[in-house]
Amino acid sequence: MRKMKETLKKIVPESMIAWIRGVQASVKLRRETIRQMKRFERNYAKRGSMRKEHLETRIIFFTHQIEKGLSHQDFRFGFGKGVLAEFAPLLVALRKVDAQYKSNGIFQSATCALHEYRARHERAGYDLDYMRRLFPDDLWEEIGQAQGHAGGVLIIKAADKTHNAELTYEQLSEARHSVREFSNEPVSAEDIEQAVAIAMRTPSVCNRQPTRIHIITNADLIAKLMPLQGGFRGYKMPPALILLTADNQAFMNQDERNEGYTDGGLFGMSLLLALEEQQLAACPLNTMLPMKRDDATRNLLNLPDSEFLVMYIAVGHFLPEVKTCMSKRFDPENIVTVHA
Repeated sequence: MRKMKETLKKIVPESMIAWIRGVQASVKLRRETIRQMKRFERNYAKRGSMRKEHLETRIIFFTHQIEKGLSHQDFRFGFGKGVLAEFAPLLVALRKVDAQYKSNGIFQSATCALHEYRARHERAGYDLDYMRRLFPDDLWEEIGQAQGHAGGVLIIKAADKTHNAELTYEQLSEARHSVREFSNEPVSAEDIEQAVAIAMRTPSVCNRQPTRIHIITNADLIAKLMPLQGGFRGYKMPPALILLTADNQAFMNQDERNEGYTDGGLFGMSLLLALEEQQLAACPLNTMLPMKRDDATRNLLNLPDSEFLVMYIAVGHFLPEVKTCMSKRFDPENIVTVHA
């Protein structure tokens, strides 16, 4: 067999061998992409699923929606009625499938966030009949009795950020929170470039460094891009916006088709911490866009065809004081599996 391959190499032109290998790679790419798609389709948290993990995923999502509304400087009483209508049956369902739901951190975060929603409205004398009708009596009582800091909002102060450069990695990680409301002070490209320089030590596959950084400070352009992103509704436009992309030219075969998201995500976290160290407030924003909005974004920024979107980061200077989502994290034992 080995001799036959060597003989064929001598007979068949190199260009033909390259073409055959290209066809084989293309077929493999399609086959593996379909396999990946099917695995996702089998397991993502579909609406209506009663699988515990799916219920928890959707509860986390709606908890975050409530926390975002609670954190707004321009707080709007009665917000989130549609969210509450979807939220309530999910909590009811989780109580049915999880016998230990009272100790479930996701349930606790949800009820704490709903407690703060309820308490803030009740203190203002706002009619909560629309909310009360959604929840069974015992669940309504649990919301009323929810205590602790598992969900809701916390307050970020600019004065607490002045010594960020002196913090350890652990302290900086604990201090960083996603901030969506900023002061009116402009952010220059140079301010962001300093943070990018810090993040350049981020590892990447074989040091190929596929991440590309697009810094956007043009207010008109930001105002066009943010509605396409879709996750910043209700907030003033950020003073600056960073788009992280990955360049497919850095990859060498079809097995690396997802590597740009890995390397881009690593760079994104490094950059978020670097911005925090530089006393700049920031919030990562996803770029999971339908094709039309992806195309519109690419056209607005004149992105090369080889680059694909990884994430946005909204950037600004800290307000003297601002609320943000509690966003309670899992305990490490919830995500760690030891294979000894």
